[in-house]
Amino acid sequence: MLKTIIKKLVPVALLSKAYAHYNKLRINTIDKIVFPEKRFDEQDFFIKRDAYPFQITSVPKDHLDTRLQYQVNEYENWTQDEYLLVYKDECLIDPKYGWALAADRKLIYPSLGFSRVYYLQKPSLRMRHLLPETLPAHDVLVSLRDTGEENYYHFYNDILAKLFFLEEQLQLPYEVPLLIAETLYNRPYFQYFLQHPYLKNRNWVVQKPGEYIRSRKTYFCKPLTHTASYYARIRELVPVQDLVPVGSANRRIFITRSPKRGRYIENAAEIEAICRAEGFEVIDFDVMTLAQQIKLMREARYVVGIHGAGLVNMLFHGTQPMGLMELLPPGEFYPFHYMLMAAQLGYQYDGMIGEVAKSKYVNGFYINPVSFQKHMMDWLSLASARIKVQA
Repeated sequence: MLKTIIKKLVPVALLSKAYAHYNKLRINTIDKIVFPEKRFDEQDFFIKRDAYPFQITSVPKDHLDTRLQYQVNEYENWTQDEYLLVYKDECLIDPKYGWALAADRKLIYPSLGFSRVYYLQKPSLRMRHLLPETLPAHDVLVSLRDTGEENYYHFYNDILAKLFFLEEQLQLPYEVPLLIAETLYNRPYFQYFLQHPYLKNRNWVVQKPGEYIRSRKTYFCKPLTHTASYYARIRELVPVQDLVPVGSANRRIFITRSPKRGRYIENAAEIEAICRAEGFEVIDFDVMTLAQQIKLMREARYVVGIHGAGLVNMLFHGTQPMGLMELLPPGEFYPFHYMLMAAQLGYQYDGMIGEVAKSKYVNGFYINPVSFQKHMMDWLSLASARIKVQA
């Protein structure tokens, strides 16, 4: 009741900032006492290594905004870890976030690929007082739980990638139980991919809200983010008819977002009008099925879109030429996901950074129409030239 009242009275943007500060403080104080970390040595891991994603894939940057160029330069020395931990003692897995708790009541940080992010809460205190012996036990489990599991960008990049990674490293039998959250299992995009025998014939353990899972032997892993070879694996799970273009393969698409979603363009009507004048269709993926999104991206040649999970659908365009222009909100950090993915797929990428919203306390941002039109025309010219060369 109190939370509902606060949400109505306080702007969402302020609440988000306040929560981030609160959670950072809690992680560094109370959580360290209540949920101490279980320590592992390097030899405890079946695999443990670091890699440099931006050294594996070179991202063209000379044409980018200087702020994006600076960030790409910073990313070149950024490391991502990859690991596989086979935990052979009993543990409990919490239902809300997927944290694993060892028998000595210490948190197993490798149970989640991004367990150290500032916005991730720790399990409920109730977990510390549960009696594991009162719960049924699984002899073995593969945990596919992870942060962001209800977002389909993370479903592709983190959840499915875990399964591919484990298959490559251990060749686990099909019948080994795979643990996922019920909230993910019920997502339309999960059900869409579940049609394929590769997933349909698996032994799924679906963790319900409030259900603690006990396991005697558990596989935890994290593959490298943006593993390019996995994009083709994901496309193989799509029904053939959804990958066959039914219309022109030269469509121009502008992907918009509703203000209800947050991270929207405050003056969207102006920007959409400019796009329409250049032959772009204005599309909101929220009102489309995944099959429709896949077909659309398969036929798209030029895509402009606000940073968000919808852009990950570019992977269904395959290796055919495409141009992508990403619209980013202002800030100190600009997400790298789609510039890296576009480089891996050979697409002509550009990014435009917006301005602070004219209205106060909103999650939207402003795009200068004059600057946008010039930026888009320059990008279209570059993308068209590159596509002609690739063709």
